[in-house]
Amino acid sequence: MAELDATDREILRLLMENARRSYRDIGEQVGLSPPTISERVDHLKDMGVIQGFTLDVDRSTLVDGDAVLVEIRTRPGRAGEVADALAEIEAVAHVVRTVDARVVARTYMDADELRTLVSETLDGDVVRELDVRKVVESAWSPTLGEGDLVAECVQCGKAVEGEGVTVTLDDEEYHLCCTSCESLFRDEYEELRAGIEE
Repeated sequence: MAELDATDREILRLLMENARRSYRDIGEQVGLSPPTISERVDHLKDMGVIQGFTLDVDRSTLVDGDAVLVEIRTRPGRAGEVADALAEIEAVAHVVRTVDARVVARTYMDADELRTLVSETLDGDVVRELDVRKVVESAWSPTLGEGDLVAECVQCGKAVEGEGVTVTLDDEEYHLCCTSCESLFRDEYEELRAGIEE
């Protein structure tokens, strides 16, 4: 199954509301048994639609300092380096990188602590401009949207239509759009495996 049906979308919506919801509860709401819900969730994981179940922690209850939004304008080609460095800092909750060499992060600390941390973490010639603003309010409301959720071929990147081709190699499941991509994928996989074993 490549395209998700209405039941898959409803399962995802229910899990997005509460990732701790039991399969029994989900099954009651969509008219399926708990084992069937478990199979569908496992399949959604295998397809990469569900990448994990996360815990939404209110960091403000655990740390001193205010919630602040940091915007860093970097030198060209250095935004990835800055985003990676900020993501490693425990006090940073979210990091977003934009196409115009900016990195935005949400963190919990005062502006002086942040400036010190950034100056110690990042090379001085990387940051062009640093702006720190206190967060008054924020909301996060993930949704599925109205678009179709379709698996992407791991070989060519095209949408997998219909059943497509599913290949299991070394206990990992891969979804491909056609037998031609399957053949190419298997060849490349074996070539990489042979290179690792040498």
